[in-house]
Amino acid sequence: MFDKIKSDTASTMDKSIDSFQSVLSKIRAGRPNPSILDQIMVNYFDSNTPINQLANITVSDASTISLSVWDKNAVNAIEKALTESNLGVNPVVNGTSIHIKFPPLTQERRLDLNKIVKKEGENIKVTLRNIRRNANTAISNLEKDKKISKDFERDYIIEIQELTDKYIKTSETIVSKKIEEISEV
Repeated sequence: MFDKIKSDTASTMDKSIDSFQSVLSKIRAGRPNPSILDQIMVNYFDSNTPINQLANITVSDASTISLSVWDKNAVNAIEKALTESNLGVNPVVNGTSIHIKFPPLTQERRLDLNKIVKKEGENIKVTLRNIRRNANTAISNLEKDKKISKDFERDYIIEIQELTDKYIKTSETIVSKKIEEISEV
């Protein structure tokens, strides 16, 4: 019974960390990352289509992302979606290629991004602690139902805490790497 609770807890924490990394990958650091375009949807033939299904996305240099659009009819729709996005970029169209130049980050913007990363770091810790609380509740219920002893309950709760500490440490490492990446010039 406990093994199932522990494996479910670890699995849920893994998924939370993956989601957290996905959120952070969309925050632009020094170099533009193609995943920054993941949330942009293009109105392509009256349906919202992810930009990566309409073009090949590459990083051409330290401040430019290039899109090779597969269908020339989609170029204007992609350009419009990029212009209206919250990225604050001006795409340059060249035939079926679109180049997006990202301005260098100002010190003020870097500080703002660091605050966002730290806030996301706190959010993931809260999420991990909530997962821990749910596991501890399940363990306490086993003890109440007389399926395990008080001693086992205590030992299991300690194991869940160790698991939680491990994931919180992982999240802190991810946050500090991202802040380091943002601070790079």
